[in-house]
This record gives sequence, structure tokens and C-alpha cells, in this order.
Amino acid sequence: MDLLRERESAMAVVKRRRAWPVLLTALVLTVLSGLLLPGPAAAEGISGESIVYTNRAGGGDGTRTPDIISTSANNAVVVWREGLRPGNVDMGYMRYSYTTDGGATWSRPQTLAQETDQHAWHYVILYKAGSTLYAYLGRTSIADPTEPDGFNGNGLPINGTFLKRSTDQGHTWQDAPLTVPNKSNLVFSGRPLQRDNGEYVMPYWSSGRENGVLISSDLQTWRLGGSISGSALTAGENQIAFSQEPQDRDHPKNSLVMVARAKSAGAATSTSTTGGASWSTFEADSNLPSNNIARSYFTSDTSGQYLYIYNAGTDSANRDILHYKTKRPGAAWSTAKLFANGPASDNTDQPDGKGWDNYPMADEYAPGKFWVVWEFDTTRIKTNRLDISDTP
Repeated sequence: MDLLRERESAMAVVKRRRAWPVLLTALVLTVLSGLLLPGPAAAEGISGESIVYTNRAGGGDGTRTPDIISTSANNAVVVWREGLRPGNVDMGYMRYSYTTDGGATWSRPQTLAQETDQHAWHYVILYKAGSTLYAYLGRTSIADPTEPDGFNGNGLPINGTFLKRSTDQGHTWQDAPLTVPNKSNLVFSGRPLQRDNGEYVMPYWSSGRENGVLISSDLQTWRLGGSISGSALTAGENQIAFSQEPQDRDHPKNSLVMVARAKSAGAATSTSTTGGASWSTFEADSNLPSNNIARSYFTSDTSGQYLYIYNAGTDSANRDILHYKTKRPGAAWSTAKLFANGPASDNTDQPDGKGWDNYPMADEYAPGKFWVVWEFDTTRIKTNRLDISDTP
């Protein structure tokens, strides 16, 4: 009996010793499976800022109005305006930088459009069609004999519109031919859309607060579409998206909505059911804060959801916070959500910034997922990711 008990006791010890490696193996496999297997979909929100470029020397004044376009989750290119001299705003030369690692690093800034002794550049808008990237640029004059110092102080008039193309994800750019209608101070501040008939529609605004669209079949030769007067609301810097309420079920991309900066508390909005050939009168939308501060970003994503990124200030002297709102088809606009709010104390050498987070633009790189670019204090270009794919 004693021998039997000793044998049973010894077998129990062996079993316990064998059980420990099995238990440890199970624990390790559990941990690894948690790390390696796909988890639940990411929650809506932002993922972390990346600084593309910094210039705190004050070599050029004025907002930099950057834009961004992406070819994948890891590849994107950012273009911005570099000021020329103190006192000259809304003009300069255009620089760009690109990332191939999701924004962890950015290339050394290069020149997209150089100023000359006669001309500088007012704006740039980017667009992607297939594997080709397009950069639309507005040109202005360096000299202005009406100014005391003889230099142009505000980037107007815009006396030419030009196009550059890239076929290597924005790493290098080449000049391309462009034909646009003759409009005084023609400005592109929003991206083109491609309708289901293959034509492209691009928003513009021009002298007299005219807001409208141009239409093209090849992104290089543009003709006039419909326009509306924005004078009553001081509307400008317009952008367009596909409407959530299409009137033509066979051709839903005939229905468009336009959103523009306005002097009212809400942005100016207009609709078109004719693919941009005609537009309704502007009305202020209280769901879309504006206060005539600066250009906001407005789009519809792959699922038809609206995204509106805007400055939450109450006047043009207070541009320190960026918020965003979303809207699913048939639903109400979401509440405002914080996107960026850099500290004013971080601005010690550029007094026109005062902690501003300003001039957002974005590009959808996957359904409901966006690269977003904006400027901080006129001294830094920043990017971030915004995921609205899980928005209720």
C-alpha cells in the first residue's frame, strides 16, 4: 500500500510538471493570437499628428493654404505656398514634400512652382485620376505700381492658371497644357468630381463673388458650367460633393451640393440636379459653421457620408481650433468633434498665427479614411489621419 501511494504521488508530480509547459504554451499562443489576428474595426477618430515642414524664421508672411493627395495609406504628397517677404500675403512660390512610410518621415521640400522677377503663385489644388496626379495653380504678379513699395501685397489679380502632372506619386512634376475660360481672378479651392458620364466638374470662384463650376472630359480643357452669385452671403472658397438626395435614380451623380465660406454663422450651400449646369440660390446652413473665417473642407466619401472640417472660431481673428462633423444619408449632422488645437504658447516668433490651426484639406485613401493636412501658425504644415468609416 505504501509503495502504491508513493507511486501515485510520483505520478501526480509528473503530471503537474507536464501541465506547466502546456499551460505556458497556451498562454503564449493566446497572447500571440491577440497580437497577430485582426481585431475589431478601428473606432472613429484621429490617429496622430505628423509635421511635414517647419519654417519659424518668418521669411515669408501669410497663410500657406496646403493641399494633400494620396495614392495609398502609406504614400501621399503635400503642396503649400511659401511666402516671399514680410507684408506680401496670399502669394509666394509652391513647395512640396512626400511620404512613402505613412507620414513617419517626409522628403526634403522641393519646388513645384518657382517665383520669378515678374510672377508669383496664389494657390494650388491637387487631384488624382488613375495613376496620374494633377496640380492646378493660379499665378499673380510680383509688382504692383499702386502700392507704396511697388510690390503686390495680396496676391491679386490672378492673371493665369497653369497645370502640372506627376506619374510617380508626386515625387516629380512636369508642365502640362491647360485651357480654362476667361474669368477675372479665377480661383480653384476645391477638387474636381467625376460624374457617372465620365465628365469632371470642378468648383471655382471669381471676381464679383461668382461661384460656379467648370466641366471637362480630360482634366485639361475646361468649359463653363453653371454659376450663382454669392454676394449676399460674401460666399467664396467653394467646394462640391455628390448629393445625399439624388433626384435622378439612373444617374445619381447628376445631383451635386456646393458649400462655400460665408459671412453668416452658417456656410453658404447650393444644390444642382443637372450635373452642375445650373445651381439653386445660396442659403446659409446653420449645421455648417462658417463666420467667414477661412476655407473649410467638404466632401462625400465612398459610402456617401459627408465630412466637413472647419475652423471653430467666431471671426477671422480667431482661427485656433479645427473641428469636424459628419452626416450619413438620411441622418442628421453629428455634433462637433475636435480635430486639432495647437497651443498658442508654441508660437513665439510669428505673431500673425496666435495658435491658429487653419486651412484644412483632405483626401480619402480608403473607404471612410482620410489623410488631412492643415497649417499651424503659418509656420508649420501638419498632417493626420481621420477615420470616419465607423461613424453611426
